[in-house]
Amino acid sequence: MEQEPNYVKGFNDGYKLARYSPDLFEKLKESLSQDKDYDSGVLAGAEQWEKEKEKQRLAELEGPQAENERESEEELERE
Repeated sequence: MEQEPNYVKGFNDGYKLARYSPDLFEKLKESLSQDKDYDSGVLAGAEQWEKEKEKQRLAELEGPQAENERESEEELERE
């Protein structure tokens, strides 16, 4: 499925805006309309950034915990 050029541009702009200027994006998003390709793209791009940010946070939180669990399991195996 090929996306409209305006949607793709909006997606990229929304992603960057949400990532690098989240305060500005919050102010801007009130004026966006789902009916317009560009605006829909902006909202989807910002949503994509939020998903990636949450995934990154989860990985950071699980990292040390998962490592500690592996070490505990190794200690139990040695005993």
